Amino acid sequence: MKTTSIILSTVFLLLFPLVLKAQHKYEREYRIKSEIIPQSAQEFIDSIDSDSKIKWYKEISLNDITIEAKFKHDKKKFSIEFDTLGILQDVEFVIKKREINSAVYHKIEEKLDSLYQKWKFQKIQTHFEGKNKDMITSISKNEPTDSITILYEIVLKGKALGNTQLYEITFDVQGEIQDVLQIIQDKADHLEY
Repeated sequence: MKTTSIILSTVFLLLFPLVLKAQHKYEREYRIKSEIIPQSAQEFIDSIDSDSKIKWYKEISLNDITIEAKFKHDKKKFSIEFDTLGILQDVEFVIKKREINSAVYHKIEEKLDSLYQKWKFQKIQTHFEGKNKDMITSISKNEPTDSITILYEIVLKGKALGNTQLYEITFDVQGEIQDVLQIIQDKADHLEY
């Protein structure tokens, strides 16, 4: 028991700087009309057989402005992000935790336990990066090609040092932390009456 406490304390001390040095993430989305979408982005989306109507958004973050197409395909919620010129940035789709390899999921849980006193998932997404052709094939077959980079983006509510915040944590397919972002919430997003 004492050895376990020492190990957990050591791991916490090693990972604690990630929580303290978490960069900030702020995003605000606005619905936009499809008529103003760059042609290359529209052509990419047209090459996918979606199950629902495509909804287009302009997303403003701390460092960037992007365009996103959101839709359902194969019963999954997709978000495909482009820069303002229509160049593909990434593809994300919402998954359930059981869709992550069990060994990787266990490793992710251990890392989260070491970072936070308490934590709770808000959303889990698979994040694909790669060439347009490979992305279209991966989306169509519902399986990534070998040339696709796969990450997991997890949005969670985490409590550290008695303070509860929203975080977006990116993990690679081995369950290693790639990035920790503290989500800045706009007061306008939460109306108070």
